[in-house]
Amino acid sequence: MIPVISLIGRSNVGKSSLFNLLTQSRQSLVDKSEKTTRDRNYGYFTIKNTNFCIIDTAGIENFKNKKNIDLIQKESYQQTKKSIKESNFIIFIVDIYTGITKLDYLILKKLRKKNKKILLLINKIDFLKRKDNIIDFYEFGIKDFCLISILHRIGINKTLKKIIYIWNKIKKKEKIKDVKLNEKKNIICKINICLIGKPNVGKSSIINFVSKKNRMITSNIPGTTRDIIKITVKKKNIEYIFTDTAGIKKKNNTKLEKVSYIKLIQEIKKNNIIIMIIDASTGICSQDLSIIGNLIKKGCSFFILVNKWDLIKKNNKKKIQSIMNFRLKFIKNIKILYVSALYKEGFKNLFSYILIVYKETIQEFNPSYLTNIIKKAILQHPIPLGATGKVIRLKYAHLGGKKPIFIIIHGNNTNYIPQTYKKYLMHFLQKELQIPNTPIRLFFKNGDNPYYNNKKKIN
Repeated sequence: MIPVISLIGRSNVGKSSLFNLLTQSRQSLVDKSEKTTRDRNYGYFTIKNTNFCIIDTAGIENFKNKKNIDLIQKESYQQTKKSIKESNFIIFIVDIYTGITKLDYLILKKLRKKNKKILLLINKIDFLKRKDNIIDFYEFGIKDFCLISILHRIGINKTLKKIIYIWNKIKKKEKIKDVKLNEKKNIICKINICLIGKPNVGKSSIINFVSKKNRMITSNIPGTTRDIIKITVKKKNIEYIFTDTAGIKKKNNTKLEKVSYIKLIQEIKKNNIIIMIIDASTGICSQDLSIIGNLIKKGCSFFILVNKWDLIKKNNKKKIQSIMNFRLKFIKNIKILYVSALYKEGFKNLFSYILIVYKETIQEFNPSYLTNIIKKAILQHPIPLGATGKVIRLKYAHLGGKKPIFIIIHGNNTNYIPQTYKKYLMHFLQKELQIPNTPIRLFFKNGDNPYYNNKKKIN
C-alpha cells in the first residue's frame, strides 16, 4: 500500500509550500493571504524507493465560533476531516514567527482524538532571533518534530528521514506489508482531460459525479475553486485524469485570480483533451466564445459540455439548441453534450466522447493522403485570383507536427491566398480527416516539393 500523509495546520503556515516542495510541482496555489487552499489536493513523492501520497488541506479556522463560518469554510473543514480520516499519519505544521496560538492547541486536541502518529514541523525558523522561542513548542508533548524553513530549504532532509522513520514504526506496529502495485501494467493509456469555463458553471460538480467522490467543494459562490485539482478515474484499462480548474473571469482583479489564470494556461498545454463547460441557463455569452476562440488558436482538441440542462423547460430545449448551434457555427460538427450535474443526467456518452476526441489527437496522416485532400478541396472550390491576379498553385502537403496538428502546404504564390480560403481549407481538412474536435494549423510555403529529388534518386 502507498502510505497517505495529511498536511494539517492553521492558514498561512506553509502547508501548500511544503506540498509543492515534496511533490516537485506548483500544483498548490501559494499566497501570503489566508484561506488560499480550499479543496483537498493530492500529490506523490518518493523517499528511498518508498512512494508516499500527500494531501494538502485548507487552513483550519474558528473551531468554536461555528456561527461565523461561511459555507466555503464549512466545506473546506469537511474536506480536511476526510483527509485526516484516510491518512496513515499526520504532519502538523506550526509557525514559529507567530508562535503558539489557541487555535494550534485546538487543532492538536482534535488530531489526538484520531489516535494517529503526528510529526510536528516548526516552520519559518529563518525568522527566529531567539532560540528560547523553540522551548514553547515542547508544551505540545510531540516527540517527533523538526525545525524547518520551507522558503530556504532548511531541515527538509531531516523531515524526510523522520517521515520514513515514522512510517517504518507504523508498519511494524500494524504489520503492514509493502505491496507493489500491478495496476499500472494493465493500463493501456492515460488520457489527460481538463475542464474549463466561466466561474460557477458546474466544473467541480461534474468532477465529483465522474469520480463518484465528494472531492471538490461546490457552491453557488463564483470562484470557489482556486487550485489545479487532479482526479484519476480508471475504466476498462484506461486511466482518465480529470483536472478541475478555477473559473475564467473577464478581468482578474486580485493577485490570486491572476496566478490561478496563469496556472490554468500552463495546465491546458499538458492535457490531451479540453472539455469546455457552458451554463445552459445563461446560454453562450461573449466570454464563452472568447474562451473557445483561444482554444482554437492554441490548437487544443476539445468538445463542449452544456451543464444545468435541467433548468431549461422542455418546450424551450430545441430552441436553445438551435441558438447554440447558430452561435457555434464557426466550429462545425463539434460534439456537444447536454447534461445536468445536479441530477446526474446526460453523462452516458461522456467517456465515449472523450475516446473519440482522443483518437483524433493520436492519428497519423500520410503526405500523399493529405496532398490528395488538398487537390480535392481545390476541385470543389478553386483558389480565387484575388486583386493581384497572381496564379496560386498548391502542390504538396505533409504533417509538420502534432498537439496542435500542424500541416505544411507547399506551392507557388501562397502568400496571396485569402484568409477566407485558408479557413475553407482548414474546415475541409477537418471534415475529410474526420477530426472535427481538433483544430488544424496551416502553414503555406513557397517552393517545390521537398521530396521530389528523393523520388528521382529512388527511381
